[in-house]
Amino acid sequence: SKTREKKNRRKLLQKRRTLMANIEIYNTTKIRIDTGAVKDFARRVLESTREYKNAEISISFVGDKKIQNLNEKWRGKGTPTDVLSFPIDEPGEPGPFMLGDIVVGARQALADAEEEGVALDEKIRELIMHSLLHLMGYDHAGEHETEAMQRREQELLARWHEARSGSGL
Repeated sequence: SKTREKKNRRKLLQKRRTLMANIEIYNTTKIRIDTGAVKDFARRVLESTREYKNAEISISFVGDKKIQNLNEKWRGKGTPTDVLSFPIDEPGEPGPFMLGDIVVGARQALADAEEEGVALDEKIRELIMHSLLHLMGYDHAGEHETEAMQRREQELLARWHEARSGSGL
């Protein structure tokens, strides 16, 4: 009985180690987005954390009308926005769990990138990171929360850059 418990525990731990983040990407716009790079970025960020490495998320790139409708419905703001996050679940039992959905207003992201003088892929990474942090429970309602969110963002970006440079991507 003790041997069986050890075997079951070992299997569970092995399964936990082999599970990885699952990211589904949808682009319903005509804007060219490197969905493979977006998926890789989100996966690496999630897998760099212990508690979210088995998370499942969806990332959708949508047009102005869709993001405006969602922004009106969920935030009471009748204008397009760059990104919205919809948390679904939190880490619990070992195994995959649905963390949430990220919806990116592709045209707004492109306009913001042009205004800021950065590449679209850089702007998208910024929006995805921001949204992942919201899905992880971070917020920027107050000064203390904003600082904690910014610290976590810098930590996760550093891990991503380290993993990226180590893999030659």
